[in-house]
Amino acid sequence: MASLRESPPPSDGFAAPSLNDVQRAAADALRADGIAIVPFVDLFGEELWGAAQADIEPFVRETEQAARALGDRPAGKEEVIVRRFFDKAAKNGDGADGQKPTFSIDSPWLRIGASELLLDVVNDYRQRLTRLFYLDNWFTVPYPEADTRVASQRWHRDPEDEHIVKVFVYFSDVDEEAGPFEYVRGSTAGGRYGDLWSWGEGHRYPPVDELEAAVAPGDRLTVTGPAGTVILCDTGGFHRGGFARTKPRILSISTYLRPDRKTGKRRFDVDFGGRQDELPPQVLAALS
Repeated sequence: MASLRESPPPSDGFAAPSLNDVQRAAADALRADGIAIVPFVDLFGEELWGAAQADIEPFVRETEQAARALGDRPAGKEEVIVRRFFDKAAKNGDGADGQKPTFSIDSPWLRIGASELLLDVVNDYRQRLTRLFYLDNWFTVPYPEADTRVASQRWHRDPEDEHIVKVFVYFSDVDEEAGPFEYVRGSTAGGRYGDLWSWGEGHRYPPVDELEAAVAPGDRLTVTGPAGTVILCDTGGFHRGGFARTKPRILSISTYLRPDRKTGKRRFDVDFGGRQDELPPQVLAALS
């Protein structure tokens, strides 16, 4: 499998973007380890942070109240994460799981997920234009008596693409009790652990003891941090998270795939308000 450390020829109209120092450091970290961590305001600024906080606050308040009735242990994996926009229990008109939300291009979530600043980092890492496939806010419910990790709380590689990129933004302070995101550095295809239960070979959830014995302790990263921590990561590499015990974990998530992936049909709609002509090409490509 080709490594992203060896940049493929530009494709699909891609032209290498000009990156500022913060963007370049993030793209370099992605190439080196599969993960980069950036303070939100360093990448996007204070105004957008304030807008996003104000927009997510009612969801957090409502979900905190509802979560009090869920008990000390989850009844199933669907009780672990409350999704604001994407209802996995429902069906879209196209048969895909979930109700399809619509975002205005002025919403804080598209201003983050489809921003030039973020897309240029993702596209520079992928060396191609990418599509913004999924966008949501998540509230991870804490369960003090939970004793077994379920679903994405276990080490796994995401199946949608060999180099799928996800961006998480913490909207709460996340410590060990809030189920922080964890990542195996160098575990993407082409990395030092890329052949360990390789992507696409059916080992969705490898034995945890065997995986952790094969990985140097310094390469297992636990991303605790304050609200405003941004995680950019290639989740074709091994990762897990959300094993919250006493505190909730509140975040936004954006997912990027190459456009030709069959699994890459966008899971939300966009209200452009007739302003497509104002958008730069990488944004139009991401929202196509």
